[in-house]
Amino acid sequence: MIGKDGLESWFGDVEYNIKTASEIRTAMDTKNVELVENIQVRETRIVALCEQFEISSERLASLVLEYRNRDSDTMVSFEAQTRADGETLVPAGVIANIVQERSMVESEKAQITKLKLVQRNLCDTEQFPVSGTGEIKTRPCIHKLDDEELIYLGF
Repeated sequence: MIGKDGLESWFGDVEYNIKTASEIRTAMDTKNVELVENIQVRETRIVALCEQFEISSERLASLVLEYRNRDSDTMVSFEAQTRADGETLVPAGVIANIVQERSMVESEKAQITKLKLVQRNLCDTEQFPVSGTGEIKTRPCIHKLDDEELIYLGF
């Protein structure tokens, strides 16, 4: 049975969140590859939906704009769409899916940008004075990550 302090009291002395710059870089590289793959899958789905429903870039822009301008409580039915001659009807769910996929792509691109920024500024070594002699030596940097960062990076 877990005590009133919960799991924190069980693992309070465990230093699982201390990582070297090398470990963090490796995890960030892995995460970056994962994000790039996710983006490619999402972009492929968007292209497939556009091809399936014969949506041109111009029409997609128009449909997305119309979708975003509608009340969140109303759904666009097949009949409610205005269309030019020869254009296929596109279900609102397809438009919502494309909007969501694009939003996720932008989010993942922002994550990649952030990972690259952190990687560029991550220190591998630090200088420290030796107590007693005052001599300056170099040692590997260690970084303390919080639980969310550990989970995000797959530790």
